[in-house]
Amino acid sequence: MDPKANIPTLYEWAGGMKVFETLTDLFYKKVLKDELLEPIFKHMSAEHQKHVAHFIAEVLGGPALYSSQDGGSHAKMLKKHFLKHLREAHRKRWVELL
Repeated sequence: MDPKANIPTLYEWAGGMKVFETLTDLFYKKVLKDELLEPIFKHMSAEHQKHVAHFIAEVLGGPALYSSQDGGSHAKMLKKHFLKHLREAHRKRWVELL
């Protein structure tokens, strides 16, 4: 018997996709109230938050929704963010809010 068989992934341990979608929604509410980040993210699509939730969930052992349904790859995501000309202050604030 595999001793790791009963060890949940971080995705499972956290509570599944609904939890990631809820937490991401709460996070982006803070982002959109932040004077430094709001100008960058105010034009994001209605699907952006869900894509981010899917990305985080996938990285933590959840279903591959970001890769398979959201049309994403890590390289594509980096390219999109590179085009926003984010500075270190933006990155730091994003992590603080997270």
